[in-house]
Amino acid sequence: MKEKFIEKRRYSRIPVTLTIKYCKEDELEPIYKDAISNDISEGGILIQTKESLPVGTPLKLYITSVRLTSPIQISGKVVRVEEVEEGKLYNLGIAFTAIEQKHTDFIKKYIQTVDLDKILNFAVQKRASDIHLVANQPPIMRLYGELIPVHDRALNAEEVKGLIYGFLTERQKEKFEKDLELDTSYINDMGRFRVNVHQEKGQLGAAFRYISTEIKSISELGLPKVVEDLARKPNGLIVVTGPTGSGKSTTLAAMIEQINRERKCMIISLEDPIEYLYQSKKAIIRQREIGFDSHSFIEALKHTLRQDVDVILIGEIRDLDSISIALTAAETGHLVLTTLHTTDAISTVNRIVDVFPSSQQQQIRMQLAETLRGIIAQLLLPRKDKQGLVVANEILVQTPAVANIIRQGNTEQLRTIIQTSTQLGMQTMDSSLLKLITDGAIAYETALPYVKDPTILAKIPKGSV
Repeated sequence: MKEKFIEKRRYSRIPVTLTIKYCKEDELEPIYKDAISNDISEGGILIQTKESLPVGTPLKLYITSVRLTSPIQISGKVVRVEEVEEGKLYNLGIAFTAIEQKHTDFIKKYIQTVDLDKILNFAVQKRASDIHLVANQPPIMRLYGELIPVHDRALNAEEVKGLIYGFLTERQKEKFEKDLELDTSYINDMGRFRVNVHQEKGQLGAAFRYISTEIKSISELGLPKVVEDLARKPNGLIVVTGPTGSGKSTTLAAMIEQINRERKCMIISLEDPIEYLYQSKKAIIRQREIGFDSHSFIEALKHTLRQDVDVILIGEIRDLDSISIALTAAETGHLVLTTLHTTDAISTVNRIVDVFPSSQQQQIRMQLAETLRGIIAQLLLPRKDKQGLVVANEILVQTPAVANIIRQGNTEQLRTIIQTSTQLGMQTMDSSLLKLITDGAIAYETALPYVKDPTILAKIPKGSV
C-alpha cells in the first residue's frame, strides 16, 4: 500500500538525476548504498532506493555530479517515505541537517541552470553548433549554418541575465561587470561549451559554442591527408585559418591528438578558454587557460619556453607580441600550432608580416620563411543534403620556392605555387570547392560566394550542379 504525504516546501525543487551514495549516520562500520535522485532543492533531496527507512533516520549522503571535482558530503534525515513498487522500490524525502555553505551555493547554482541546460541540451541533440541568448528573443541555435529558434517564447532581459549569472562564479561576474566582456566555458551532462558573455544595448547576452567530448581524427573530419604529414613535423609554425565557426579549433584538436598518439613529447596548450580536453597518451599534455592559469597569452608564451616543451598550441595569435613570440618559439626548435582569422594562405602571410612596423618587416619575412611549415585555410559549408557540414580547405606547404617568395615579399605568387604543387598536397580553396560541387557534397550556390576565380566554375561537369 502506498503512503502519500503532502508537505509545504520552503524551497523550490527541480527534477534532476544525480548519483547518490548514502549510509546511516550512526553506523560504526558504514555500509554505503546506491541511489539516484528524483529532485533536489537547497534544503533537501528526494532519492529512489530499494530499501525503506523510518522517518527520522539520520543519513550521510555523497552526491556526485559532472560539475564537481569531488562528491558533496551532506548530513540529512528522512522526512518522507513513499512506496513506489510494493516491497521493492521507495522514494525517500531527505531534509539536509548539515551542509557547508559552498555546497548550498553549488546546489542553488545547479537549480538556476536547469532551464539553461534544457535549452543547450535540446540544441545539442538537434546537432546545433551554437546557441545564442538575446534579451526579448527566443533562444536561437545555429543548425548547419542557419539560425533557428529553439522555441517560440521570447526571454526577457531578467530571464537572460538569470540564465547567464546562474552559472558564473562571483569572480567571473566581477570581471564581466568591470570589462563588459567575458570568455569562459560551461560544462553540463552533454559536454563542454565555449561561452562569450557580452552586453548589447545595456542588456546581457551570451553565445555558446558546443565542444564535442569526442576528438575526431584528421581523416574523420574530411581533411586532406597532408594535414597528417604537417602534424608530424618536429618543429616550425603551422597556422590554421578561417572565419569564426569554420572549425579551426577542431582541426587543431585533431592534430594535437595525432601527436599525442604517435610521439613521446611535452605538449602545452594556451587557450582562452580551454575547449577540448585531452588525455595524455604517448605525450604529456598540459592545458593552461588564459585568465585562470595565466594573466595573458604573452606572459604564458614567455614562460612556456622555459617549461621543457616540445609542442605549443596557441589558441590564437592576436597581435605583434604574440606573433613575435610564436615565431621565436618555432625558430628555436618547437612545433607551434595556432590560428588566425584570415581567409587564405596569402592573406595569412601578409597579416603576420604587416602587423610589424615597416622597419622590422624584412626581418619577419626571413623568420617566417625559415619557420613556416604549412597553412591550412578552411571553411565549413552546409551539405547539399542538409545532413550536416563539410569542410573546404586551401593548403600551403613549405618548399624552397615558398620560402623564397615569402623572403622577397612576392606573396601573390604563392597562388601559382599552390596551383602547380598538388603532388605535394597543396590545393587552392577554389579547387577544393570545385571538388565538393562535383562530388555532390555542396550546392553550386553554396560555393559561389567563396570562389575567387569564377572561371573555375566552368570546369564543373554538366549535370553536377
